[in-house]
Amino acid sequence: MVEEQHLSYFLDAYITITGTSLAVFSSGESPDFICARTSGDLIGVELARSPHDHDLAVHNRIWTDRTMESYDLLDAISASITAKERKRRSPHWRMPNNTILVIELLDYSFDSLHWTTDSSLNNDYANAGFIEIWFADHSTLETFGEVPLIGLFPQEIDVNVKEK
Repeated sequence: MVEEQHLSYFLDAYITITGTSLAVFSSGESPDFICARTSGDLIGVELARSPHDHDLAVHNRIWTDRTMESYDLLDAISASITAKERKRRSPHWRMPNNTILVIELLDYSFDSLHWTTDSSLNNDYANAGFIEIWFADHSTLETFGEVPLIGLFPQEIDVNVKEK
């Protein structure tokens, strides 16, 4: 049930940012969901929680403002992408060439979004195998009732090009 709720937050933010809606077609594993574009084309959506040290997260929840330094955030993103890419290449993965990866930040918030304008990161995720990679910040959900998204790959996402 939690994954369905997280998917719902992603789909709401996705239509706001891209102007394109995705409708849930089925759920399961590998990827978590199959969605349909308005054209009827099917696309996988895989949700991944950003890795973190649980003990540190509990400590930070009590003693800090729960922000993550950009360099720690980028390491966490890279670890998530690498782990999901290994799974995406497995033989049981449905839609291996047409899957969106959504990395969720649940326990921390961004310390800064300055790294998103760093052009040196443009191609870091090009060989990850996912057609789109999004970063979803769930830390603001209670305050604002929405999940902000940052498109990590491709640099400028044009969903019309992605439809097959």
